[in-house]
Amino acid sequence: MKRFAFLGMLLLFSPLAEAQEPTPLQDVNVDQLEDVTDAFQESFFEALKQKGIENYDRAIAALDKCIALRPQESILYFEKGKNEAALGNTQEAENNYLKALQLKANQRDIMEALYEVYYARQDFDKAIDLVQDLAKFDIKYKEDLARIYVRKGAFKEALDVLDELDEALGKDAYRNQIRKQAMALSGGDYKEKMLLDAIAQNPQNEKNYLNLIYIYSEQGKTQQAYATAQKLLKVNPKADEVHLALYKFHLEQNDVARAFQSLERVMKSSKVEAKAKHSVLNDFLIFVDRNPEFEPELEQAIALFSEEEATDVNEELGAYYLKNNDKTKALSYYEAAYKKNPDDVNVLRNLVLLQLQAQQFENAAALSEEALALYPAQAVFYLVYGVAQNALGKAQNAVDYLEMGIDYVIENPQMQADFYSELARAYETLGNAEKAAVYRKRLTNLTQ
Repeated sequence: MKRFAFLGMLLLFSPLAEAQEPTPLQDVNVDQLEDVTDAFQESFFEALKQKGIENYDRAIAALDKCIALRPQESILYFEKGKNEAALGNTQEAENNYLKALQLKANQRDIMEALYEVYYARQDFDKAIDLVQDLAKFDIKYKEDLARIYVRKGAFKEALDVLDELDEALGKDAYRNQIRKQAMALSGGDYKEKMLLDAIAQNPQNEKNYLNLIYIYSEQGKTQQAYATAQKLLKVNPKADEVHLALYKFHLEQNDVARAFQSLERVMKSSKVEAKAKHSVLNDFLIFVDRNPEFEPELEQAIALFSEEEATDVNEELGAYYLKNNDKTKALSYYEAAYKKNPDDVNVLRNLVLLQLQAQQFENAAALSEEALALYPAQAVFYLVYGVAQNALGKAQNAVDYLEMGIDYVIENPQMQADFYSELARAYETLGNAEKAAVYRKRLTNLTQ
C-alpha cells in the first residue's frame, strides 16, 4: 500500500443589518393624478427623468414647479423627499416626507422612507415611534425596534420585544443574534440584575430564566446556570429548552446517563430549533471522540436527530469514523451521505478513496468517472480511476485517465508520485517497458 501514500493522507485529513430592507418604492406615474395641465405634466416627467439619471437637483427644481401648480398632492412631496435623501439632505427629506404624510396619512412607502432617514442619522427616538407604527403593517418591523433599543442601550426593552416576537412567530436565528448582541453589550452585572429582577416580577416567564442561564454559561458560572435551570423546571417541568444547558452541565460532570436524558429531550422537542440540536450533537460527537466507549449512545443520538429533523448528518459521522480509523463504518456513512447529496465534492472524494481502501475497485472506478463528469479538473478522481483500473487489469483505461489527470496536479509532489507510480505499473502491464522506465525515472527524481 506504499504506492497509495497520497490517497492515505487524503483519508486522514451579518454582521447585523443596519436597517431592514424596505419594500422597494415604486416610481409614480402621472396617470395617478387627475386633471393635470400640460405644464404640470411636462415638469413631472422632467422630474422623473432627471431622477432616473441621478440629476437630483434638477429633479427637485422640476418638482417645485409641480408643487407650485398643485400644492396638495402628497406624491410630489414624497418624490421630492426621495431626491433630497439621495443628495444626503436628510432634514429636507424629513420635512418633505412629513408633509406627504400630513396630506396622506398612514402611507407605508412614505413611512418606510422616513424611517430610513431617521435610522441613517441615528435619530432613534423618532425612529422608535415610526417603527412602532410600521409594525402595524408587518410585525417583523419589531426586529428593527429591538435593534434600535440595543443601539440606544435600552437592553431590557430590546429583550422584551424579542421575547414578544418569539412568542408570536417562533424562534429565529436572526433574532437570536440580536439577543446575543444585547446580552454582550449590556454588561455582566447589569444583565444579571436585570434578569433576576424580571424573574422576581414575573416568575412564569421562561425567557428570563433562559437568558439568565445563557449569561451564566457565557461567564463560566456553571453552578449558577444549573441552579437557574432547576428553578425553571420547578416553574415548568416541560421547559425543553432548559435541557440545552442541563445537557452541557451533566456532560461536564461526566454524568453521561443524565446528559443523554437531556439530549433526548432536546432532540424530541419541537421548541428547540434544528441549529441548536445540531450544536448539541456536535458537542456529543466531540465528547465520544475522547470517550469511545459511548459510541452506542452517539448512534442513538444520531438516529434521534435524523428522525426528528429529517436532516442528513451522515457526512459528519463518516468524517468522525474516518478520523478514528474505523473505515468500515466511515464507508457506510459516506455511502448514505452520497445518496442524499450525490454532487458534494467532499463526499465523492472520501467515498471513492474509502472504496479503494476496501478494494471495491469496480465501485471506485464507476464513481470516480461519475465525479469527473461534475469536477473535470479534480486530479484525485483521475488518480482513483487509474488505481482502480490497474487493480482490475484494465491498464489502457488506467493510462488514458492518468495521463489526462496528471496535468491537473499543482504543487503536490506526493500526488504526482502516485500518478507516476500508477503510470509505470500500467505501462509494465501493457508491455511498454520504455514508457514504464520513463515514469520510474520521474518517480525516482521526484523522491530523491
